[in-house]
Amino acid sequence: MHQVKRLNTLKRISQFFYEKSNLKVAILCTAIFCAYLVLVMTRQANGFEIPNSTIKSLGMTFGFSESDIFIFFQLRTEKMLSAYINFNLIWDTIFALIYGVMYTVWLSVLLNASARKVGIANLIPFLQVIFDWLENYSIGYLVEQYLINGTITPYIAKLSSYFVMTKWVCSGLTYFTIILGIAFLFVRIFKKK
Repeated sequence: MHQVKRLNTLKRISQFFYEKSNLKVAILCTAIFCAYLVLVMTRQANGFEIPNSTIKSLGMTFGFSESDIFIFFQLRTEKMLSAYINFNLIWDTIFALIYGVMYTVWLSVLLNASARKVGIANLIPFLQVIFDWLENYSIGYLVEQYLINGTITPYIAKLSSYFVMTKWVCSGLTYFTIILGIAFLFVRIFKKK
């Protein structure tokens, strides 16, 4: 019963995006994404980034170990780690929602003509958003724990790494679906000619 309700809710959300998305909305969402990335994310990252460091943020890697986490934390001051918590729990959480909506709008535009066949495929970007949020909150927890007693919970560290890897897999799935949507668009254009 609950699964049917969830599926119906997802179908309604998917349909909403199919109905409301068009090229203008997609371009507007892309502009908001770019502006937020340049004006907010890069500035907020300055609070914890180390120049010439190979790892700017744990979330930008494809998984990490406990030792990677300790190295990342030990290279930063308490103030930098506090900035990193804010980055993950506030700014990156908002960013995930922004890119999730942007990609969903683009997919809705590209897949609209095939909506009956592909169903809720336009919502795939929200999988990445969910795992990005899980990553953000688990990393935030690890940083807070480290600041309190200098340790981290191995289980949460491993879980956080899995969240990051799953986020990137979902990102790949989103891009694959976008490429598929572009292919569908070209097929429709050639069929009309």
